[in-house]
Amino acid sequence: MLKKYLAGAVLASTLGLAACTTTAPEPVTLACRAPVGEEFEIFRAVIARDHQTLARLSTQGQARRMLERRDPYINNHLWGNQGYTGGTIVGVLTQPPPCVIDMPRRVDGEGNVITTQRTIAVYQQDRFRSMTGGSVTFAPEQIVRLPGNRGQDYFRCELVQTSAGWRMTNLCGLPGVRGRAIGR
Repeated sequence: MLKKYLAGAVLASTLGLAACTTTAPEPVTLACRAPVGEEFEIFRAVIARDHQTLARLSTQGQARRMLERRDPYINNHLWGNQGYTGGTIVGVLTQPPPCVIDMPRRVDGEGNVITTQRTIAVYQQDRFRSMTGGSVTFAPEQIVRLPGNRGQDYFRCELVQTSAGWRMTNLCGLPGVRGRAIGR
């Protein structure tokens, strides 16, 4: 009886170890998709200059406070100055369709994917295609780098999951503002 029990335990542990074998990391491909959910709402609010919706779709913190105060720095970042929109979010969004790129998810210290945080990059679709041919793939050992220049070719949005849905932490790449959620 003891031999059968030990044999069963050895078999179970062998199967368990076989199930734990690691697989090679997959390559990362960056490709366009259309904006969805809160992303679409954020972009619509930028085009409409809707401060209230942008504040609602932002986490508590420095960027949101500046937005609510209608700080000129925020206005320049989002909409430009005196009709010049180069290097602004509205400058990218007013030449549709937008191309949303899902960046690889962050991983915690134990190797688990953090599902409550994500980063997207937004390009003009034609610009992304002209730089990449439509997509770009990185080997697992390569660092994923976005093609082009940040602030000119694309902007990057840090998002966190809250009880109310996905919220921006950095007003899509506002320089000088940390992408940290405070008081979700």
